[in-house]
Amino acid sequence: MSRDRSGSSEGRRRRSAAVEAALARPSARQISRRERERFQRRVLIGAAAAVAIVVALIVGYGAFREFVYFPSQPVAMVGSEGIQLRSYTDSLRDEMRTLQSQVGSEARDATNPNQAGSSVQRLISAQETLPEDVLEKQIENSVIRQEASRRGITAPPSEVDGRINANLASQRAVLAQPTVTPTETRTPLPTRTPTPEGFEPSPTPAPTETPDPQTPTATPDPRTPTATREPFPTRLTATPALSPTPAPTLDPQEFDKAYNDMKPLLRNESLYRQSIDLQILREKVRDAIGASVPTHGPQAHVLRIAASTSDEAKVALLQLNQFDYPLDEIVAQTQDRPAEGTRSGDLGWVAQGAQSREFDQVVFSPNTPLNQWSDDPFKASNHFEVVNVLERRDDGEYDRANIEAMKDRAFKEWLDAQKQSDEVQRDLSPQERQWAVDRASKGIFEETKSRT
Repeated sequence: MSRDRSGSSEGRRRRSAAVEAALARPSARQISRRERERFQRRVLIGAAAAVAIVVALIVGYGAFREFVYFPSQPVAMVGSEGIQLRSYTDSLRDEMRTLQSQVGSEARDATNPNQAGSSVQRLISAQETLPEDVLEKQIENSVIRQEASRRGITAPPSEVDGRINANLASQRAVLAQPTVTPTETRTPLPTRTPTPEGFEPSPTPAPTETPDPQTPTATPDPRTPTATREPFPTRLTATPALSPTPAPTLDPQEFDKAYNDMKPLLRNESLYRQSIDLQILREKVRDAIGASVPTHGPQAHVLRIAASTSDEAKVALLQLNQFDYPLDEIVAQTQDRPAEGTRSGDLGWVAQGAQSREFDQVVFSPNTPLNQWSDDPFKASNHFEVVNVLERRDDGEYDRANIEAMKDRAFKEWLDAQKQSDEVQRDLSPQERQWAVDRASKGIFEETKSRT
């Protein structure tokens, strides 16, 4: 037994020694197999690392393009200044928020139930063109900033604070106004009035005899002149002179408190101050461009009806010429459908250059007769007008309202010319437009959801 155990242990030692010797001196086949396995492991690890690197590069490139490269691309160039997609999207979001808040307040107006439907329709139509409108507005802002820099026009921080002070004071004055509470009034019941003694009712007129259709009617002689309708009588009114009203302001302590209370409501204080700065620059550039408008010259006393469409203007013209409608009644009808904010009625004395070019071409043309409504409506911008020139002057003093209107027109024509010049290049692609609309709408939706 002891010999068998010693023999078996001796055999195991010999086999382990043989294994160790084989491992110490592997054969060529074993070496080749081992190298092949190592190579396969290295290839597998390398492939996995390469896939991970490729995925990281794709994700990184997508994030870089989405958040860095793509938003920094210019959607328009004004001279050497580019308007980046990021700033364009921020402006689009602000305009969407402002438009929706305005429409929401109008839709909640209990005094006008029909306002809700029209407000929603206006929101839908406005959002269709809002991206292009915002781009044009940003181009205008860039043109104004560059023109202000060229003319040396600035808006110091103290002036910006003064404008904010005036805005806050105006808001406080509006909120401080007392609210008029409507009181219920009972409609009195009709009472029977006794008939006085001696009262005789008026005789009922006899019905008009219907002419026999077989009886020939007399044909008027074409040589006999037809009675001409007298011009519609109007009351000449002088345009009241406008006197500047000083803007209310807050004292320093009230302003600091009101400004600090407003800060939490602002999305970005720096952007808010930049918008006030731009308002001041716009007004100063407008005054600089309009400084050369004349203070006297041709003027005319004009009655005007402005309508949104040509058919509405023709109906108003028909009511004036054939049915003797009062001018005030027709003006009241046009207020329900305002045409681009254009005023209707008695304009008083209008300076040449204070209204549109189309208006001047008709009103100040020697071919336009006096005291007679124009035969056909003429188009001015995106609406239609009919006018009645009561009187003209070759040279007259312009009041402040006409001079300010001439400055507005001069500034608008200059700005339109600058926007159409070769210095302005618009590069907003459909992809960039959709990108901006999606992110601007998403920001508003998330903000509304968080509030609810």
